[in-house]
Amino acid sequence: MENEERVALGVTAMIFGIISLATMCFIVISVFFGILAIIFGILSIIFEKKNKLKITGLVLGLISITITIVLFLVLEVWDLNIFMVPKWYI
Repeated sequence: MENEERVALGVTAMIFGIISLATMCFIVISVFFGILAIIFGILSIIFEKKNKLKITGLVLGLISITITIVLFLVLEVWDLNIFMVPKWYI
């Protein structure tokens, strides 16, 4: 791989990690982008030597997937909906 492609893997992992964090309310989309961030982060670790964005993308993907799954489990246990209006508000 050329140098530009190697830097692109780390940048792509970081961008997918940020998108995954931004879409945590949409569970499927967040997990999808989190998995992509992890995949590109791992590929970046394998092929790149001096780029620090690879670790950032990998960590953002892992954090996003973890928070999304915890959010999903909490909402399911409490039988809540993110977009519901509380009874006291009506």
